[in-house]
Amino acid sequence: MKALRRLALRDHRWLAKPALGELLAVLNGDGLNARMVGGCVRDSLLGREIGDIDLACSLKPEETMRRLEAAGIKVIATGLKHGTLTAVLKGEVFEITALRRDVATDGRHATVAFTDDWRADAMRRDFTLNALYLDPDGSLYDPCGGYEDLMAGRVRFIGAADQRIQEDGLRILRFFRFAAQIGGGNLDPQGLAACIRNRDLISRLSGERLAAEIFRILQAENLPPVMIVMAESGILDKILPGHQDVGKLLSYVRLEQSLGRCDALARLACLLGENKEAVFAASRHLRLSNQQRATLAAYAAAAHLPLRRDMPRKDVRLQIYAFGRPVFVHALLRMWSDRGGATQDEIFRKLLDYAEQWPVPAFPLRGRDLTAAGLAAGPAMGRSLKTLESRWIDSDFSLTKAELLEKITELHG
Repeated sequence: MKALRRLALRDHRWLAKPALGELLAVLNGDGLNARMVGGCVRDSLLGREIGDIDLACSLKPEETMRRLEAAGIKVIATGLKHGTLTAVLKGEVFEITALRRDVATDGRHATVAFTDDWRADAMRRDFTLNALYLDPDGSLYDPCGGYEDLMAGRVRFIGAADQRIQEDGLRILRFFRFAAQIGGGNLDPQGLAACIRNRDLISRLSGERLAAEIFRILQAENLPPVMIVMAESGILDKILPGHQDVGKLLSYVRLEQSLGRCDALARLACLLGENKEAVFAASRHLRLSNQQRATLAAYAAAAHLPLRRDMPRKDVRLQIYAFGRPVFVHALLRMWSDRGGATQDEIFRKLLDYAEQWPVPAFPLRGRDLTAAGLAAGPAMGRSLKTLESRWIDSDFSLTKAELLEKITELHG
Protein backbone atom coordinates (compact mmCIF):
# COMPACT_ATOMS: atom_id res chain seq x y z
CA MET A 1 0.00 0.00 0.00
CA LYS A 2 1.59 3.24 -1.18
CA ALA A 3 1.76 6.15 1.24
CA LEU A 4 -0.34 9.18 0.29
CA ARG A 5 1.87 11.60 2.21
CA ARG A 6 4.12 11.83 5.24
CA LEU A 7 2.98 13.94 8.17
CA ALA A 8 5.34 16.19 10.09
CA LEU A 9 5.71 14.41 13.42
CA ARG A 10 6.17 17.73 15.23
CA ASP A 11 2.54 18.50 14.36
CA HIS A 12 1.30 15.16 15.72
CA ARG A 13 3.09 14.82 19.02
CA TRP A 14 0.84 12.00 20.25
CA LEU A 15 2.85 9.70 17.97
CA ALA A 16 5.83 10.22 20.27
CA LYS A 17 4.08 8.79 23.35
CA PRO A 18 6.51 6.37 25.04
CA ALA A 19 3.83 3.73 25.62
CA LEU A 20 2.76 3.83 21.97
CA GLY A 21 6.35 3.64 20.80
CA GLU A 22 7.06 0.62 23.02
CA LEU A 23 3.90 -1.13 21.82
CA LEU A 24 4.72 -0.56 18.15
CA ALA A 25 8.29 -1.74 18.66
CA VAL A 26 7.01 -5.06 20.00
CA LEU A 27 4.53 -5.57 17.16
CA ASN A 28 6.75 -4.26 14.35
CA GLY A 29 9.99 -5.97 15.34
CA ASP A 30 10.08 -8.02 12.15
CA GLY A 31 8.31 -5.68 9.75
CA LEU A 32 5.47 -3.20 9.46
CA ASN A 33 2.68 -5.21 11.10
CA ALA A 34 0.80 -2.50 13.01
CA ARG A 35 -0.47 0.94 12.10
CA MET A 36 -2.72 3.50 13.80
CA VAL A 37 -6.18 3.64 12.30
CA GLY A 38 -9.58 5.30 12.57
CA GLY A 39 -10.52 8.06 14.94
CA CYS A 40 -7.05 8.92 16.24
CA VAL A 41 -5.78 9.45 12.68
CA ARG A 42 -8.88 11.32 11.59
CA ASP A 43 -8.91 13.65 14.60
CA SER A 44 -5.17 14.27 14.39
CA LEU A 45 -5.51 15.37 10.76
CA LEU A 46 -8.29 17.74 11.82
CA GLY A 47 -6.09 19.20 14.56
CA ARG A 48 -8.41 17.92 17.28
CA GLU A 49 -7.57 16.39 20.62
CA ILE A 50 -6.80 12.68 20.39
CA GLY A 51 -8.87 10.28 22.46
CA ASP A 52 -8.43 6.52 22.19
CA ILE A 53 -5.60 5.19 20.07
CA ASP A 54 -6.62 2.18 17.97
CA LEU A 55 -4.26 0.02 15.95
CA ALA A 56 -4.80 -2.33 13.02
CA CYS A 57 -2.45 -5.30 12.86
CA SER A 58 -1.67 -7.81 10.13
CA LEU A 59 -0.65 -10.44 12.68
CA LYS A 60 -3.13 -13.10 13.77
CA PRO A 61 -4.64 -12.25 17.17
CA GLU A 62 -2.93 -15.17 18.88
CA GLU A 63 0.48 -14.03 17.61
CA THR A 64 -0.22 -10.45 18.70
CA MET A 65 -1.13 -11.70 22.18
CA ARG A 66 1.96 -13.92 22.34
CA ARG A 67 4.30 -11.04 21.48
CA LEU A 68 2.74 -8.65 23.93
CA GLU A 69 2.73 -11.12 26.80
CA ALA A 70 6.35 -12.06 26.06
CA ALA A 71 7.22 -8.37 26.38
CA GLY A 72 5.46 -8.16 29.75
CA ILE A 73 2.57 -6.07 28.42
CA LYS A 74 -0.84 -6.72 29.92
CA VAL A 75 -3.29 -8.08 27.35
CA ILE A 76 -7.05 -8.45 27.64
CA ALA A 77 -8.88 -10.60 25.09
CA THR A 78 -11.79 -8.17 24.77
CA GLY A 79 -13.05 -9.54 21.44
CA LEU A 80 -10.72 -12.33 20.43
CA LYS A 81 -13.36 -13.96 18.21
CA HIS A 82 -13.42 -10.80 16.11
CA GLY A 83 -9.68 -10.23 16.41
CA THR A 84 -9.72 -7.46 19.01
CA LEU A 85 -7.32 -7.23 21.94
CA THR A 86 -6.74 -4.52 24.51
CA ALA A 87 -3.18 -3.73 25.59
CA VAL A 88 -2.47 -1.82 28.80
CA LEU A 89 0.95 -0.19 29.02
CA LYS A 90 2.28 2.59 31.25
CA GLY A 91 -1.25 3.38 32.36
CA GLU A 92 -2.51 3.81 28.77
CA VAL A 93 -5.01 1.61 26.96
CA PHE A 94 -4.75 0.62 23.30
CA GLU A 95 -7.19 -1.43 21.23
CA ILE A 96 -5.53 -3.66 18.64
CA THR A 97 -7.62 -5.34 15.95
CA ALA A 98 -6.43 -7.83 13.36
CA LEU A 99 -6.97 -7.02 9.71
CA ARG A 100 -10.30 -8.53 8.70
CA ARG A 101 -12.65 -9.18 5.84
CA ASP A 102 -16.35 -9.91 6.24
CA VAL A 103 -17.54 -13.42 5.46
CA ALA A 104 -21.21 -12.85 6.39
CA THR A 105 -23.28 -10.10 8.06
CA ASP A 106 -26.87 -9.91 9.32
CA GLY A 107 -27.21 -6.20 10.09
CA ARG A 108 -26.02 -6.57 13.68
CA HIS A 109 -23.17 -9.09 13.77
CA ALA A 110 -20.49 -10.06 11.28
CA THR A 111 -18.61 -13.27 10.69
CA VAL A 112 -15.05 -12.29 9.84
CA ALA A 113 -11.92 -13.92 8.51
CA PHE A 114 -8.47 -12.61 9.34
CA THR A 115 -6.24 -11.38 6.53
CA ASP A 116 -2.96 -9.61 5.88
CA ASP A 117 -4.49 -7.48 3.11
CA TRP A 118 -4.68 -3.85 4.24
CA ARG A 119 -6.96 -2.84 1.38
CA ALA A 120 -9.43 -5.64 2.21
CA ASP A 121 -9.50 -4.38 5.80
CA ALA A 122 -10.16 -0.84 4.61
CA MET A 123 -13.00 -1.89 2.31
CA ARG A 124 -15.03 -3.39 5.19
CA ARG A 125 -14.99 -0.13 7.18
CA ASP A 126 -17.89 2.31 7.19
CA PHE A 127 -16.69 5.69 5.84
CA THR A 128 -13.68 6.72 3.81
CA LEU A 129 -12.53 9.13 6.52
CA ASN A 130 -12.30 6.20 8.97
CA ALA A 131 -10.14 4.11 6.64
CA LEU A 132 -6.95 6.14 7.07
CA TYR A 133 -3.85 4.31 8.37
CA LEU A 134 -0.79 5.95 9.87
CA ASP A 135 2.71 4.53 10.31
CA PRO A 136 4.94 5.43 13.27
CA ASP A 137 7.07 7.58 10.93
CA GLY A 138 4.05 9.65 9.86
CA SER A 139 3.38 7.92 6.55
CA LEU A 140 -0.34 8.16 5.77
CA TYR A 141 -2.09 5.42 3.81
CA ASP A 142 -5.43 6.15 2.18
CA PRO A 143 -6.85 3.26 0.14
CA CYS A 144 -10.38 4.73 -0.13
CA GLY A 145 -9.85 8.44 -0.76
CA GLY A 146 -10.63 9.37 2.82
CA TYR A 147 -8.11 12.20 3.13
CA GLU A 148 -9.73 14.28 0.41
CA ASP A 149 -13.19 13.61 1.86
CA LEU A 150 -12.01 14.54 5.36
CA MET A 151 -10.50 17.82 4.22
CA ALA A 152 -13.72 18.63 2.33
CA GLY A 153 -15.92 17.74 5.32
CA ARG A 154 -17.54 15.00 3.28
CA VAL A 155 -18.90 11.86 5.00
CA ARG A 156 -18.99 9.18 2.31
CA PHE A 157 -19.67 5.48 2.65
CA ILE A 158 -17.04 3.08 1.35
CA GLY A 159 -18.35 1.25 -1.69
CA ALA A 160 -22.11 0.72 -1.94
CA ALA A 161 -23.84 2.67 0.84
CA ASP A 162 -26.79 0.26 1.03
CA GLN A 163 -24.45 -2.68 1.55
CA ARG A 164 -22.47 -0.89 4.27
CA ILE A 165 -25.68 -0.02 6.11
CA GLN A 166 -27.15 -3.51 5.79
CA GLU A 167 -23.99 -4.86 7.37
CA ASP A 168 -24.70 -2.77 10.47
CA GLY A 169 -27.73 -0.51 10.87
CA LEU A 170 -25.87 1.62 13.41
CA ARG A 171 -24.00 3.13 10.49
CA ILE A 172 -27.11 5.20 9.78
CA LEU A 173 -26.66 7.03 13.08
CA ARG A 174 -22.90 7.26 12.55
CA PHE A 175 -23.50 8.88 9.16
CA PHE A 176 -25.49 11.67 10.81
CA ARG A 177 -23.09 11.91 13.73
CA PHE A 178 -20.01 12.43 11.57
CA ALA A 179 -21.91 14.86 9.36
CA ALA A 180 -22.69 16.91 12.48
CA GLN A 181 -19.19 16.57 13.93
CA ILE A 182 -17.06 16.90 10.81
CA GLY A 183 -19.18 17.60 7.76
CA GLY A 184 -20.42 21.04 8.75
CA GLY A 185 -23.97 19.70 8.73
CA ASN A 186 -23.74 18.79 5.03
CA LEU A 187 -25.02 15.35 4.03
CA ASP A 188 -23.80 13.28 1.11
CA PRO A 189 -26.93 12.80 -1.08
CA GLN A 190 -26.20 9.17 -1.94
CA GLY A 191 -25.47 8.29 1.67
CA LEU A 192 -28.59 10.08 2.89
CA ALA A 193 -30.80 8.30 0.37
CA ALA A 194 -29.40 4.94 1.48
CA CYS A 195 -30.00 5.79 5.14
CA ILE A 196 -33.63 6.65 4.42
CA ARG A 197 -34.16 3.47 2.38
CA ASN A 198 -32.77 1.33 5.19
CA ARG A 199 -34.09 3.23 8.22
CA ASP A 200 -36.16 0.25 9.44
CA LEU A 201 -32.87 -1.43 10.40
CA ILE A 202 -32.64 1.02 13.30
CA SER A 203 -35.37 -0.92 15.13
CA ARG A 204 -33.03 -3.91 15.30
CA LEU A 205 -30.40 -2.02 17.30
CA SER A 206 -30.06 -2.25 21.07
CA GLY A 207 -31.06 0.66 23.26
CA GLU A 208 -27.50 1.00 24.53
CA ARG A 209 -26.10 1.42 21.01
CA LEU A 210 -28.82 3.91 20.10
CA ALA A 211 -28.21 5.95 23.25
CA ALA A 212 -24.44 6.09 22.73
CA GLU A 213 -24.88 7.51 19.22
CA ILE A 214 -27.78 9.88 19.90
CA PHE A 215 -25.85 11.49 22.75
CA ARG A 216 -22.86 12.01 20.45
CA ILE A 217 -25.13 13.51 17.80
CA LEU A 218 -26.74 15.83 20.35
CA GLN A 219 -23.31 17.13 21.41
CA ALA A 220 -22.11 17.82 17.86
CA GLU A 221 -21.20 21.35 16.84
CA ASN A 222 -23.30 21.34 13.67
CA LEU A 223 -26.33 19.61 15.18
CA PRO A 224 -29.19 21.89 13.93
CA PRO A 225 -29.09 21.21 10.16
CA VAL A 226 -28.49 17.50 10.71
CA MET A 227 -31.32 17.19 13.25
CA ILE A 228 -33.73 18.87 10.85
CA VAL A 229 -32.96 16.27 8.18
CA MET A 230 -33.20 13.43 10.69
CA ALA A 231 -36.67 14.62 11.69
CA GLU A 232 -37.93 15.31 8.16
CA SER A 233 -36.65 11.97 6.82
CA GLY A 234 -38.27 9.86 9.55
CA ILE A 235 -34.90 8.74 10.92
CA LEU A 236 -35.49 10.41 14.28
CA ASP A 237 -38.86 8.62 14.63
CA LYS A 238 -37.02 5.31 14.43
CA ILE A 239 -34.44 6.34 17.04
CA LEU A 240 -36.78 8.11 19.44
CA PRO A 241 -40.44 7.21 18.91
CA GLY A 242 -42.84 9.85 20.21
CA HIS A 243 -40.31 12.68 20.20
CA GLN A 244 -41.57 16.25 20.22
CA ASP A 245 -41.12 18.80 17.44
CA VAL A 246 -37.44 19.61 17.01
CA GLY A 247 -38.05 23.36 16.96
CA LYS A 248 -37.68 23.79 20.72
CA LEU A 249 -34.52 21.69 20.70
CA LEU A 250 -32.96 23.81 17.95
CA SER A 251 -33.75 27.05 19.81
CA TYR A 252 -32.24 25.59 22.96
CA VAL A 253 -29.11 24.44 21.13
CA ARG A 254 -28.57 27.82 19.50
CA LEU A 255 -28.78 29.50 22.91
CA GLU A 256 -26.44 26.95 24.50
CA GLN A 257 -23.90 27.40 21.72
CA SER A 258 -24.00 31.18 22.04
CA LEU A 259 -23.26 30.74 25.76
CA GLY A 260 -20.51 28.16 25.21
CA ARG A 261 -22.53 25.38 26.81
CA CYS A 262 -23.38 21.80 25.81
CA ASP A 263 -25.53 19.42 27.86
CA ALA A 264 -26.59 16.37 25.85
CA LEU A 265 -29.09 15.17 28.47
CA ALA A 266 -30.73 18.61 28.61
CA ARG A 267 -30.96 18.59 24.82
CA LEU A 268 -32.58 15.17 24.90
CA ALA A 269 -35.07 16.56 27.43
CA CYS A 270 -36.05 19.21 24.88
CA LEU A 271 -36.90 16.44 22.43
CA LEU A 272 -39.02 14.59 24.99
CA GLY A 273 -41.09 17.54 26.17
CA GLU A 274 -42.83 17.87 29.54
CA ASN A 275 -44.60 14.51 29.73
CA LYS A 276 -43.04 12.23 32.35
CA GLU A 277 -44.55 9.16 30.67
CA ALA A 278 -42.67 10.07 27.49
CA VAL A 279 -39.50 10.43 29.55
CA PHE A 280 -39.91 7.00 31.12
CA ALA A 281 -40.76 5.41 27.75
CA ALA A 282 -37.67 6.93 26.13
CA SER A 283 -35.51 5.91 29.08
CA ARG A 284 -36.64 2.30 28.69
CA HIS A 285 -36.18 2.42 24.93
CA LEU A 286 -32.63 3.77 25.21
CA ARG A 287 -31.79 1.69 28.29
CA LEU A 288 -30.71 4.79 30.19
CA SER A 289 -29.37 4.60 33.72
CA ASN A 290 -31.58 5.34 36.72
CA GLN A 291 -29.67 8.58 37.24
CA GLN A 292 -30.20 9.68 33.64
CA ARG A 293 -33.90 8.85 33.86
CA ALA A 294 -34.27 10.78 37.12
CA THR A 295 -32.51 13.80 35.63
CA LEU A 296 -34.73 13.75 32.54
CA ALA A 297 -37.83 13.52 34.75
CA ALA A 298 -36.60 16.48 36.79
CA TYR A 299 -35.97 18.46 33.60
CA ALA A 300 -39.51 17.65 32.41
CA ALA A 301 -40.95 18.85 35.71
CA ALA A 302 -38.80 21.99 35.52
CA ALA A 303 -41.02 23.28 32.73
CA HIS A 304 -43.62 24.03 35.41
CA LEU A 305 -41.36 26.07 37.68
CA PRO A 306 -42.79 29.56 38.32
CA LEU A 307 -39.95 31.42 36.61
CA ARG A 308 -39.95 35.04 35.59
CA ARG A 309 -37.31 36.94 33.69
CA ASP A 310 -37.28 39.58 36.45
CA MET A 311 -37.79 37.24 39.42
CA PRO A 312 -36.34 38.39 42.78
CA ARG A 313 -33.07 36.84 43.85
CA LYS A 314 -34.76 35.39 46.93
CA ASP A 315 -37.08 33.36 44.69
CA VAL A 316 -34.07 32.18 42.70
CA ARG A 317 -32.43 30.94 45.89
CA LEU A 318 -35.60 29.16 47.03
CA GLN A 319 -36.03 27.34 43.74
CA ILE A 320 -32.40 26.34 43.43
CA TYR A 321 -32.48 24.91 46.94
CA ALA A 322 -35.78 23.11 46.32
CA PHE A 323 -35.08 21.67 42.86
CA GLY A 324 -31.31 21.75 42.47
CA ARG A 325 -29.08 24.06 40.43
CA PRO A 326 -29.00 21.95 37.22
CA VAL A 327 -32.79 21.75 37.07
CA PHE A 328 -33.22 25.46 37.69
CA VAL A 329 -30.61 26.39 35.08
CA HIS A 330 -32.22 24.07 32.54
CA ALA A 331 -35.65 25.63 33.18
CA LEU A 332 -34.14 29.10 32.87
CA LEU A 333 -32.46 28.28 29.55
CA ARG A 334 -35.68 26.73 28.24
CA MET A 335 -37.60 29.90 29.09
CA TRP A 336 -34.86 32.07 27.60
CA SER A 337 -34.72 30.06 24.35
CA ASP A 338 -38.53 30.03 24.07
CA ARG A 339 -38.44 33.83 24.22
CA GLY A 340 -36.00 34.16 21.36
CA GLY A 341 -32.70 33.38 23.07
CA ALA A 342 -31.25 36.85 22.54
CA THR A 343 -27.80 36.65 24.13
CA GLN A 344 -27.66 40.42 24.51
CA ASP A 345 -30.52 40.17 27.03
CA GLU A 346 -28.63 41.32 30.12
CA ILE A 347 -31.47 40.46 32.50
CA PHE A 348 -31.34 36.80 31.51
CA ARG A 349 -27.54 36.80 31.56
CA LYS A 350 -27.38 38.23 35.06
CA LEU A 351 -30.00 35.78 36.26
CA LEU A 352 -28.03 32.87 34.83
CA ASP A 353 -24.76 34.13 36.30
CA TYR A 354 -26.34 34.48 39.72
CA ALA A 355 -27.94 31.03 39.55
CA GLU A 356 -24.61 29.42 38.71
CA GLN A 357 -22.55 31.30 41.29
CA TRP A 358 -24.83 31.31 44.35
CA PRO A 359 -23.30 28.95 46.94
CA VAL A 360 -26.12 26.58 47.89
CA PRO A 361 -26.11 26.33 51.70
CA ALA A 362 -26.44 23.10 53.65
CA PHE A 363 -29.10 22.79 56.35
CA PRO A 364 -27.08 23.13 59.56
CA LEU A 365 -28.96 20.55 61.67
CA ARG A 366 -28.75 16.77 61.73
CA GLY A 367 -30.61 14.17 63.71
CA ARG A 368 -27.75 13.87 66.15
CA ASP A 369 -28.15 17.55 67.01
CA LEU A 370 -31.76 16.93 68.05
CA THR A 371 -30.74 13.83 69.95
CA ALA A 372 -28.19 15.89 71.88
CA ALA A 373 -30.97 18.39 72.61
CA GLY A 374 -33.00 15.63 74.29
CA LEU A 375 -35.32 14.42 71.49
CA ALA A 376 -35.85 10.70 71.00
CA ALA A 377 -35.17 9.15 67.63
CA GLY A 378 -38.22 8.30 65.56
CA PRO A 379 -40.91 9.81 63.30
CA ALA A 380 -41.40 12.80 65.62
CA MET A 381 -37.74 13.75 65.22
CA GLY A 382 -38.06 13.56 61.44
CA ARG A 383 -41.08 15.86 61.50
CA SER A 384 -39.21 18.29 63.74
CA LEU A 385 -36.26 18.40 61.34
CA LYS A 386 -38.58 19.15 58.42
CA THR A 387 -40.32 21.90 60.36
CA LEU A 388 -37.02 23.47 61.35
CA GLU A 389 -35.73 23.25 57.79
CA SER A 390 -38.87 25.03 56.58
CA ARG A 391 -38.29 27.84 59.04
CA TRP A 392 -34.64 28.05 57.97
CA ILE A 393 -35.72 28.30 54.32
CA ASP A 394 -38.34 30.95 55.22
CA SER A 395 -35.56 32.97 56.84
CA ASP A 396 -33.77 32.96 53.47
CA PHE A 397 -31.27 30.47 54.94
CA SER A 398 -30.14 33.00 57.57
CA LEU A 399 -30.98 31.20 60.83
CA THR A 400 -27.89 29.77 62.50
CA LYS A 401 -27.58 26.35 64.06
CA ALA A 402 -27.85 27.87 67.53
CA GLU A 403 -30.98 29.81 66.58
CA LEU A 404 -32.57 26.69 65.14
CA LEU A 405 -31.80 24.70 68.27
CA GLU A 406 -33.49 27.38 70.35
CA LYS A 407 -36.68 26.77 68.34
CA ILE A 408 -36.83 23.15 69.47
CA THR A 409 -38.31 24.38 72.73
CA GLU A 410 -41.05 26.16 70.80
CA LEU A 411 -41.87 22.91 69.00
CA HIS A 412 -41.83 20.60 72.01
CA GLY A 413 -42.40 22.92 74.98
